Amino acid sequence: MSRDDIVRAVELAYTGYEKNDMRPLVAMLSPDFEFEMTDSLPYGGKYVGPDQYVAFWREVGKEWESFSYEANEIIVTDESIIVPVKTDGLSKKGIRMRNEHLFHFKYRDGQIVWARLYVDSARGRDVIAGLEPQRFPALDLRPKDADTEPVKLPVNL
Repeated sequence: MSRDDIVRAVELAYTGYEKNDMRPLVAMLSPDFEFEMTDSLPYGGKYVGPDQYVAFWREVGKEWESFSYEANEIIVTDESIIVPVKTDGLSKKGIRMRNEHLFHFKYRDGQIVWARLYVDSARGRDVIAGLEPQRFPALDLRPKDADTEPVKLPVNL
């Protein structure tokens, strides 16, 4: 398959929310394809091969009434495809989660050989546990009259 075929498969998988169709993407996974996701979620870890990738999504589906993606854009390089997505999910416990994730795929010789899903694991963990996702306001960083001492940072900038 060509790079354009792989990009089209990624587009079909992650564009259009309810229209998401992963079948063309799965067909382009190499036999030794590796998929990784943070282990701070119940179904995180490393999975090898197309069968484990499909099984992973089936397990994820057990937590959700519905879950879909809308790609913000698809960024293509000579060996990678980066897909920032917006998510819309409704948990089995009736909690809506709208979030942003990022898929990173690597491909070689017409096949997808590796992928990692970067997620907001705190928000996902809240929803899976039956809690409304927490949201925090931005810090108030405006200068204050009493700010006369130099700021000591925990890291060197």
